[in-house]
Amino acid sequence: MIKILIYEDNPQLREGLSMLINGSDGYEVLSAYKNCASVVDEVEAWSPDVILMDIDMPGTNGLEGLKIIRSVNLDVKVLMLTVFDDNKNVFEAIRNGANGYILKKTSPAKLLEYIAEAASGGAPMT
Repeated sequence: MIKILIYEDNPQLREGLSMLINGSDGYEVLSAYKNCASVVDEVEAWSPDVILMDIDMPGTNGLEGLKIIRSVNLDVKVLMLTVFDDNKNVFEAIRNGANGYILKKTSPAKLLEYIAEAASGGAPMT
């Protein structure tokens, strides 16, 4: 079972991702949050295998959240899940310790495949 945390500020997308992942064998969403305000406590409390992280969130955004996670946890796999398809954000995410970079337009089947790939040590990119 791959345990997942989601950080996404869009409530419909957050719920949709949770339903997709929880409805798929071998995957479980432990919890989902609208920003990274308490990311250290949440990662510590849930011990996820993979985190799906949006970049553009209010308050503490995904790139800052990623830096914060990496300051205390180098093991959890973090996949950036975003609409930003530009070199600046990709570079910043990888530099901050992201394990992969996935666009939100990725098909549901491919998204699940990328989560499994990251959980097993891969580095998926779209």
